[in-house]
Amino acid sequence: MSSENKVIEYSQYSKYSKSGFVTYTSGNKKIDNFIQERQLKIKDHDDVVFEWIPYNQFDQVKKICKNSFVAVYSAIWGDGPLYYQHDKYIRDSNKEVTLKFLNDSQIFTEFVIYEAKKYSTKNNKFFVLYGISQNSGSNDYILVQNNYINFTNWKSGNEKIDDYIQKRRLEIKGNNDVVFEWIPYNQFDQIKEEGKSDFMTVYSAIWRDGPLFYKLFDDDVVVINYTRDSNKEVALKFLHNSLNSIEYVINEVKKYSTKNDEFLVLYGISQNPDTNDYILVQNNYINFTNWKSGNEKIDDYIQKRRLEIKGNNDVVFEWIPYNRFNKIIETGKSSFMTVYSAIWDDGPLSYKLLDDDVDNNYTRDSNKEVALKFLHNSQNSIEFVINEV
Repeated sequence: MSSENKVIEYSQYSKYSKSGFVTYTSGNKKIDNFIQERQLKIKDHDDVVFEWIPYNQFDQVKKICKNSFVAVYSAIWGDGPLYYQHDKYIRDSNKEVTLKFLNDSQIFTEFVIYEAKKYSTKNNKFFVLYGISQNSGSNDYILVQNNYINFTNWKSGNEKIDDYIQKRRLEIKGNNDVVFEWIPYNQFDQIKEEGKSDFMTVYSAIWRDGPLFYKLFDDDVVVINYTRDSNKEVALKFLHNSLNSIEYVINEVKKYSTKNDEFLVLYGISQNPDTNDYILVQNNYINFTNWKSGNEKIDDYIQKRRLEIKGNNDVVFEWIPYNRFNKIIETGKSSFMTVYSAIWDDGPLSYKLLDDDVDNNYTRDSNKEVALKFLHNSQNSIEFVINEV
């Protein structure tokens, strides 16, 4: 069969499905019946033309990842899938696809069909299953689907971390799932310390390649693919003394959601080349100011509060220079404090849900009316101030 685009005339979908499809067969009656059943159910041009695909149709087969149940490969399908265009079906030849080798599946036909039924029958979905094939060496069955992500082949060198990253990749089910990666440290520029605790140090940085995200349109053209959000500002959490605590690193990772639309998004793991400490790479959800009080205990407390932020409803606690206040008017007084009203020029940081094409981020509620509580004789009672806070 030629790998050139093939034009197949048809008059009705049902007529085409009964007579026009290529008649490759698997040699397994249950699988052939399932494929025929799928073809006979085609009702419109958006339905997937499900096929048996001979293994010799695939070139440039490259392993991506593996677990105990499945091995995933990228490949080029010579003929390519059938799709509808201008009243005809044609083949999208030399199509890049993903091959899911189902381990030890040659004797579990029902399992293969069960896995195939999990996919939508429509071409416009995130996952598209084009058909079934079979490994000519092991006889394992293969699910042939769209190649939705071009994974990089970077690895950590630690088997447990690499296995966890592969596991996360294999669990991707939709376009909102995070594409979790190992990220080389040399990908980061403009690294600046933002906060520190006994357990971690937090830095802001620019990730040159940036995370993978799902793109449906490009200038109003349907592309349905992943692309990278290059030069992405991120937060790096350096986990102190984590080289020999892999389970701790993975447990920290598991605290994050696997979805891209959550407040905290963890893109992957990296490693400090100097200390070998592991690094969690997440969205940089707050651009902190660098104002400091000059008192170590207060600054440490503010940093601690920042590091504890877990959701978009958490207060972004700050050191606020006094010159940021205007219209200061006394409103009350006691033996312990004096209370004033004031206008805070910059205002507090609050989480803002922006348009779909703009990152969700923090913005300031400028010219905010606030109350100032002046704590009498507190300059020598830092513990008292922190306890009041």
